[in-house]
Amino acid sequence: MDAAEFWAVGDYSVVGDLWSQPGEDLADALEPAGADVIDLATGTGVTAIAMADRGARSVTGVDITASLLDEARRRALAAGHDLTFVRSDISSTPLPTASADIVSSTVGLVFADDPQVALAEARRLTRPGGVVALTSWAGGGFFDRIRKALAPYFPEAGTPWHEEPETIRGVVGADAEVEERTFTMAVPSPEGFVDLTQRHSAPIVVGARAIGSRWSEARRALIDVAESGGAWDGEIWRIPVDYHLITIRV
Repeated sequence: MDAAEFWAVGDYSVVGDLWSQPGEDLADALEPAGADVIDLATGTGVTAIAMADRGARSVTGVDITASLLDEARRRALAAGHDLTFVRSDISSTPLPTASADIVSSTVGLVFADDPQVALAEARRLTRPGGVVALTSWAGGGFFDRIRKALAPYFPEAGTPWHEEPETIRGVVGADAEVEERTFTMAVPSPEGFVDLTQRHSAPIVVGARAIGSRWSEARRALIDVAESGGAWDGEIWRIPVDYHLITIRV
């Protein structure tokens, strides 16, 4: 299964909205008014639309999965923006060199098969004086605990490079700015969160299929993480989620 097929599994538009806040925060942090923006691994277009909402001169979203781009176009038009969306591997886009003031990627580029190649492409697209800005899940945070809960079922999976500032700078460059932030994710309940990911999140759907009968055990471990990491706020279960905002000046 290639990347385009993988990310078409489930329905990312459902689960991606649960953790969309970093995309909004990224747009706020970068103040894109008047800028040309390229958003890599745009998914359903959350960050691209947020950039347009904040006055970007132009916005181009890039993703390899056609169904996600269809949803991004629909959402952009619903928000009143006629944005450009390009289907492409983010590590090798057809876009011109030095065509953006801001190249962004919200929890996307950090999962590229070869992050050095993807980062080189992001830098190629950025004009001198511009910025490459990424987000990633933080070590010790909620999604790191989810990963560690699943690690016994997927022993071949390595340790991510994008969870700790030291390893981030080791890949991105020593001059990268790494800021840890937190947002609050609202879900129906701990069980409801796991049910949503089991139905709609490609990594969980594919992983559950792969481990077969062991999924019930893994599911219980994920519920335990969600239970220990959140609290009730009325009828909503709220989970603090730590992430990194990574900026690279070009």
